[in-house]
Amino acid sequence: MIIVFSSIRKSPELLDFIHEKPLLSNNRSHILWVFDDFGPEYSYYLCHERRFEIQRAVVELIRIFKRSLGLHDTDCTAVGMSKGGTAAIMVGIEAGCSNIVASSPQIAIGDYLKNRKRFPIIEFMSGKGDDSDVQWLNRLVVDRITADPERSRNFYLLTSPYDPHCIDYLSTVQSRLDSYSNFNFISTASDLCRNHTQTLQYNVPLVLNILGLLAEGLRPRLGATSNGYGFDDSGHRDRHLLLSSRFGGSLE
Repeated sequence: MIIVFSSIRKSPELLDFIHEKPLLSNNRSHILWVFDDFGPEYSYYLCHERRFEIQRAVVELIRIFKRSLGLHDTDCTAVGMSKGGTAAIMVGIEAGCSNIVASSPQIAIGDYLKNRKRFPIIEFMSGKGDDSDVQWLNRLVVDRITADPERSRNFYLLTSPYDPHCIDYLSTVQSRLDSYSNFNFISTASDLCRNHTQTLQYNVPLVLNILGLLAEGLRPRLGATSNGYGFDDSGHRDRHLLLSSRFGGSLE
């Protein structure tokens, strides 16, 4: 089963991986689409005024479907892009999903929402919206990954040097991510990825391919690597500090 968590969209009714037709229509897994329509805007499927009833409800929903389909944790994949990627990490770990696929997630939720002036979401999730609330939101992803007792998850994280929501905060949790037995970090080197949205769009085919492999019971080990063809002569390789050494970076 693949559980899809949605990003922040112009229309809340839109779902990721659905364009002219569902992009996951050829995937052989059961697909569970979960709306984030809690509160006036979004909740990251997590909390209201620091109470995590929303996350618990979503986790129970996943467990109900898992039981009804006779599935185990090893059969379940949490996936999302941007906000959905953050939720795939947070809720996916809590729900026991063995596979996490997160494309350009926000690692520091508070800073992202503050910089984007999404104050209603900050207030809904944390209660007020002052600096202490922003910092509390910033800790959620780091604390969840740090406290995860199951280090055998298959974890796929996709980003790019021009995706500040993820890359600028990755160092805060890098050591714990590396402790997963199958952690895969893919940083996109392409002139077509010059911001967060372009990075998401560029990597949709790769995410779909990863989901296709997981649906067949395959657990690819990609390690720390890069996709795309770019930056060779553009002078931007200094932004690839987190690439594997064969691509000019420092991550082994």
